Amino acid sequence: MDIQREIEQLAGGFNGRLALSCLNLQTNETVAYHDNEQFPTASAIKLGIVAALMALVDGGKSSLDEPIMLRRADHVTGSGVLRHLSPGLTMPLRDWAFLMMNISDNLATNVLIDYVGLDNIQSWLNEAGFADVQLHRPISFGTPPPDKPHIGTATAAGLTRLITAVFRRQLLSPAACNEMMRLMDGVGADRVGRYLPFAYYGSDEDEATQLHLAGKTGTIKGVRVQTAVVWRGTWQDNNGFVITAMTQDDPAPELWSTDAAGNLLIGRLARLMYDMLFTT
Repeated sequence: MDIQREIEQLAGGFNGRLALSCLNLQTNETVAYHDNEQFPTASAIKLGIVAALMALVDGGKSSLDEPIMLRRADHVTGSGVLRHLSPGLTMPLRDWAFLMMNISDNLATNVLIDYVGLDNIQSWLNEAGFADVQLHRPISFGTPPPDKPHIGTATAAGLTRLITAVFRRQLLSPAACNEMMRLMDGVGADRVGRYLPFAYYGSDEDEATQLHLAGKTGTIKGVRVQTAVVWRGTWQDNNGFVITAMTQDDPAPELWSTDAAGNLLIGRLARLMYDMLFTT
């Protein structure tokens, strides 16, 4: 299989721009397409936020059990459920992180940016070797400042390095990485996972052969993003792949559909990687 030619054909059938970074976890071979170009991340930047948060926890400067209260002033529109709930609700920090990562709650995201500090998040990313993953501002759906039109930007290569380090338990302590993997469990079933053979709920398929997915998605007008790990067995087996696909400038009217062209392209690219790894 000429994987580069297959990628170029898929990219050629998409009306926007594409960046792709993939890693074979067994061989460390990489597949790339414009992977060092900066693209909007949309909510995929939340991976960087949660990593900086977990660094505080790892360093003993915070606790996932710390209670945080929902304030009326925290309200922001967009994805999530917290904007529909009553001010005064108090949850432990780990639940705020879960809402940010698993259902991409924007209010939870802004609360955690405020908790860690935007500059502190970016400083941690820079110092940890992810300067190409950049958080520019909290989430706001008003008119963005001209110098910061996007919440975050990143290279596909940078997001792949970041989620790979989480998966391999190399970024922080194993406990911190385990927690981040829990927060991302199953995220992206409509993108990376849409064409992959996952076991159905209640399946008696052996755990060693089951396919697993953990990742983070991002969506804004004309943009679809996902960074993810797909693997079989335990994480120590390294039997799988990492994929980051970022699309931009899709000119089609934005209908916010799970079948948006960017989502379909990400799914097809993931299937291409799956076939290359598991069926060839």
